Amino acid sequence: MGGLSPAHLILKAVHLASDADIPAFRLLLATAAETLPLDLVLRILLTYLPEGTEPSLYTDFLGELVLGEELRPSHDVIPLHPSTDDLSETDAQTQVRKLHLLRLAGAIERFNDSDSFTSFLISKAYRIEAETGSLPFLQQLLEPFLDHSEFLRTWAVSTLLPLLRLDYEYYPQNLPTYSLESFEKLEGRLAINALLSPAARQGNENQSAELGRDLRGLVGPWTYGENLRKRSKLDRRRSSISIPLIDNVGDGRGSSDGWSYVNEWILDLSLRDFSQAVRAFEQWDGPLDVDCGGWDDGPKINEAIQSMTAYAQTGLAAIYANHDISDRALAGVHSILEQVSRLVHLQKPLPLRAADAAVPADLVTPEYLQSLSQAHLLFNALLYEPNPLTKPSKSSLEWTNLVLISATTLEHLGHSMTCKSITELGLFGTSTEQMAVFLKILHGLQRAQIREDKSWAKIRQQLLWLRDWSHVFNTDDSSHDAMQGILCKIGKTEFELEILRTLLTCARYKLAIDLYCSPVFQPVSALQVERAVVEVALTAYDNASNGNRSRGGVKKASDILASFNNYFPNAEELKRLSALLSASHALSYYTLTLQHGVPFQPVNIRALPDPISLIRKVLSQNPRSYTKLEDLLDIGKHLERACEPQQKDSRTVEDRQLRAERRIMAMAIDAALQENDFDTAYSYIINRLTQPRSLLPTAVSPRGTPIMTEDDISWRAAYQAGCYLPLDKVNGPSKLRRLEQRMELLSQALLLAPSSAFEEILITWQRCEKDMNVLVAQENEAEEKWDDNGDRKVPGGFFGEDIDIAMQKAREPTRGAMNEEAPMGLFDVARGAAAAIGKSAFPLRSPGSTMPAVAHVKSSHTRSLSITSTGTSDQDSLSGAEGEGRVRKRDVVSNMVTGGLASGIGWVLGAPPVRKE
Repeated sequence: MGGLSPAHLILKAVHLASDADIPAFRLLLATAAETLPLDLVLRILLTYLPEGTEPSLYTDFLGELVLGEELRPSHDVIPLHPSTDDLSETDAQTQVRKLHLLRLAGAIERFNDSDSFTSFLISKAYRIEAETGSLPFLQQLLEPFLDHSEFLRTWAVSTLLPLLRLDYEYYPQNLPTYSLESFEKLEGRLAINALLSPAARQGNENQSAELGRDLRGLVGPWTYGENLRKRSKLDRRRSSISIPLIDNVGDGRGSSDGWSYVNEWILDLSLRDFSQAVRAFEQWDGPLDVDCGGWDDGPKINEAIQSMTAYAQTGLAAIYANHDISDRALAGVHSILEQVSRLVHLQKPLPLRAADAAVPADLVTPEYLQSLSQAHLLFNALLYEPNPLTKPSKSSLEWTNLVLISATTLEHLGHSMTCKSITELGLFGTSTEQMAVFLKILHGLQRAQIREDKSWAKIRQQLLWLRDWSHVFNTDDSSHDAMQGILCKIGKTEFELEILRTLLTCARYKLAIDLYCSPVFQPVSALQVERAVVEVALTAYDNASNGNRSRGGVKKASDILASFNNYFPNAEELKRLSALLSASHALSYYTLTLQHGVPFQPVNIRALPDPISLIRKVLSQNPRSYTKLEDLLDIGKHLERACEPQQKDSRTVEDRQLRAERRIMAMAIDAALQENDFDTAYSYIINRLTQPRSLLPTAVSPRGTPIMTEDDISWRAAYQAGCYLPLDKVNGPSKLRRLEQRMELLSQALLLAPSSAFEEILITWQRCEKDMNVLVAQENEAEEKWDDNGDRKVPGGFFGEDIDIAMQKAREPTRGAMNEEAPMGLFDVARGAAAAIGKSAFPLRSPGSTMPAVAHVKSSHTRSLSITSTGTSDQDSLSGAEGEGRVRKRDVVSNMVTGGLASGIGWVLGAPPVRKE
């Protein structure tokens, strides 16, 4: 080989490299080492050695070259190549100039601190991967020389190893996505997503450990080469501009290395699939947990302290970013919290369970709470390094632990909330917002239909724990700075009252009595308990569709009343409630429909301004219901007792009940007349409306004495009945009897009516009297005809014989056993009334004083009744043998009205003036 020129030797080496004849190439270098320097040999191998050649064939040779060892060729003869050996020196030099050997630094010129052999290996790896796509060839090429330089080992660990594992070891079933060069160009989030997206797509299948494995075996090695990538990026920026750059300027989002992208990816994953984020924290211990496949020992502890703290902050951030409120999610939050506590070497959280008053919760310092703001809960601020909410510390872990226990308790109570929502509610929620959440919890418990008092007692303890986390505060104070608990801004009394209302709504009466009516310990006052009991009972009553005590809301209200009556025997509200329930129950037995066909409901009683008006609807919609007068009167009394009087109405309950009784009587009388039952109406008036000139209390004077006004109800009912005209026409004695009853009712109306109504009543009286005179005359005429006809048919007489009329007139009447005085005239009534008024108005006047002398004038006309009257009223209308000792009802009327007639309207009717004897 000594006869070959350097140009011929170079061409010879190029031919041997192109043929991948490594033994001959080794022999050539052994004989011409001085002519072929190392850099030239590496460039020839880089340019002409086929990339398909297995690296194992020449790695030993490369090792000898880089170490400068003596080459030990295995062949003695170098193959001849006539095409190059026969060239002249000039032609050989010309061919050498046309070789275009690749520059070692050209392929990886961004790596300024790499030596020529490292550059050769990396450049050759790129060419092999680009030509064959075989990453195992790259492993064979580089693995023997990883200790050659720190740069080569870092590059292999951070670039080759992740891609090799991704395509050949972890997911061989997937087609390769990135080439070596394109993968190396990936930065930040793109690279992390490329490495972890296959594991994320696996989901939760079989609880696989792919995510933790990929974080350890893919992301860990890739992030290990972050400093190299950052330095190359910085060099490129410096080469493009002349302004000096300052690297690694913090932006407040933790470490600026590759781990920050990992943390952001995990945080984003917690939004999409929180269970996978939990698995990531459970399976991976952070930046110190890196698997470099034996190529490197991984990062050092002192180098990863900041990254470990940022990873722990990511765990807390994932807790507050989570939107999953399932049981599994809460268990995951607890698992993350345990992992964070272990990473930062702080106390582990309490076991995951629903809290009650026995939970030993540590109080967070007020200074820490004051440092928090709503801005710290924003998603973009969760990884912000100075964020006190997510920055790992004793206070932040204690607060998160309390929030987690609260979330578990709320989930047990049927009202799941995220940790972020709980923090917002407890720290920044107003009392109104907290009360709204509290009421939602209670409504959910009501729908759960919990039947055991033991369970409700535990629920109450849990609710009390949620309010203040078992710490005692002055909750009635307006200052809430020192208070802690997600419902801490709700007053203790109001809080307990809402629980009491819920217990009553759920029919837990015994437990409510034990908790709130105990003489030993009373969370709220007796008056507040009474009001709450009435409120819940009325709510149940208002929601009832039927007034019967045996079912629905009225039954619940009755049960509440029965349970608490003994504890509040003098409670006015409970007495009203009892009356309301009694009235509703009695009304449930009647058909009752309101306007537009709407069926009656108990709440209508409380809604109507005048509940007594319902009695009129009952009478109109239920035939002959007026006969149940006692029942209707009881309903009216209960209605008046139940309904609160208006602010201007200061009458007592008894006074209002008396007026209601008169109103119902009038309604019943009117209903009887509407159904053509005059006898019942007559009976009600005669037997019940007998008090003359009755006065009803309508108000109370400032001194406390009742103000009495005339009864305007009773006399109108009597007058209405006195004006009644039957629908069916009656004749003879029945018609005469009906007129007598009407006149008796009109006399009762005169007794009850004020003097201003006398004229109207007396005009009707006069019409009735005229009708009666006509009937009496007709009856007398008929009787005389009957007598005449009978006298003409005397036994033993002759047909057609005339009978002396004078003898007939002198004959005594044969059917006069029940004679009655003729009706008194209007003026006789007036005179008799004047005498009665004189006696009642001047009781102390002596018998000899000058007063109008009123004599009972008997009519000269007598008549015999055709039928025998029955009943007390009939007997009173007849004149008996007692004569003088008996006073007729018509005489009583005259005793009442004569004075008013003489001074008022008497002259209109032609009444003579009163004369003194």
